[in-house]
Amino acid sequence: MAGSWINFLSDYGVDDSCVGVCHGVIARHAPAARVLDLCHAIAAQDVGHAAITLADAIGYLPIGIHLVVVERLDADGYTRGIAVRGVDGSIFVCPDNGVASLAWEARGGIDEVREIANRELWLPLPTAVFRGRDVYAPVAARLAAGLDLAEVGPRLDPGSLTEFRPRTCTVDDDHVHGEVVSIDHFGNLSLNMTRIDLEAAGILLGDPVEVRAGSRAMRLTFTHTYGEVPRGGVTVCEDALRRVMIAVNCGRACDVLRLRRQEAVVVGQLPRDASPFQIVRDLPLPV
Repeated sequence: MAGSWINFLSDYGVDDSCVGVCHGVIARHAPAARVLDLCHAIAAQDVGHAAITLADAIGYLPIGIHLVVVERLDADGYTRGIAVRGVDGSIFVCPDNGVASLAWEARGGIDEVREIANRELWLPLPTAVFRGRDVYAPVAARLAAGLDLAEVGPRLDPGSLTEFRPRTCTVDDDHVHGEVVSIDHFGNLSLNMTRIDLEAAGILLGDPVEVRAGSRAMRLTFTHTYGEVPRGGVTVCEDALRRVMIAVNCGRACDVLRLRRQEAVVVGQLPRDASPFQIVRDLPLPV
């Protein structure tokens, strides 16, 4: 894969030199490689956030090396590192914590797996707290420069790898129970439900809906885009990946509803002659 793309995702943020240092390590070992920074704003150590983000993006990325560094350090240390070659030819360099499992499934599955165990490929004297720099970046770079996957370490059984399974929504008669799966830069709240799920609860485009989150309830409309409500208005619509989204026209839905990722949301059917204006009140979630 000489001259390959390296698609880089991490929870390192952009407030210090971590991402730049990883770029430097890659440049030293694979100067012809091109690095695409997919995202470095993953919530700290949030493997699920990273897994969903990568899976959402994987269909738009070039074939190459996917360098994914989001992991947790506990009393037992880090999980093992793995290099997974997918059937599409890409190689995922990441910890074995499920962070890339949705993505390689989306690309057709696994062809071969190797444990990242060959310390000769790592930086000298690797630290315990920056494996992205000391382990994953140099291995990804060497693979991009043409290193054979077999040199990374011993073969592993694909069935032994950790998988991440996101929670799915539940359709319950005339309402859908779900949760916030992501919050974008604009404060939009994407949910783990689609238009098909809403339609299964009897909710069609243009219908009034009740959105319940925590002790709050809002009467909104299921619109095609957030542009169909006045400036500052809240609506239910579809995001770019066709998931159901709560959005504010020229505002931030996460601030209006005071919601974070993984918090519960219920979208329910209202009579079609219900008024579309917004109502916010204290109301418990249905059970």
